[in-house]
Amino acid sequence: MTSNEIWFDCRHRGDGGPLVIVPHVDGTPLTALVDAYENAAGMRPAGDAYGGLIPEFFRFGPMQDHFLGVSTGAMGPKTPFLGCECGEWGCWPLMARITAT
Repeated sequence: MTSNEIWFDCRHRGDGGPLVIVPHVDGTPLTALVDAYENAAGMRPAGDAYGGLIPEFFRFGPMQDHFLGVSTGAMGPKTPFLGCECGEWGCWPLMARITAT
């Protein structure tokens, strides 16, 4: 059984901008993991398409619940993990089903 460490980097965008949350898996930003996968698979567009979620731009609810897959159901069965590099999650989302064990 494989186990991965997941943690969340929370930083302000730019110089005092809104808070941005980026998941990290085993110390690597999820944005970098997705970029590497898409580039290796020859996908287009690929690379630098994703950015972290900005809670100030959308009411995800408590982020600790959000990343456990608990939501209002307004987004369907999947949960946004990343948004577009422009800051809008709905523009180019990376969505996943979450099963907390």
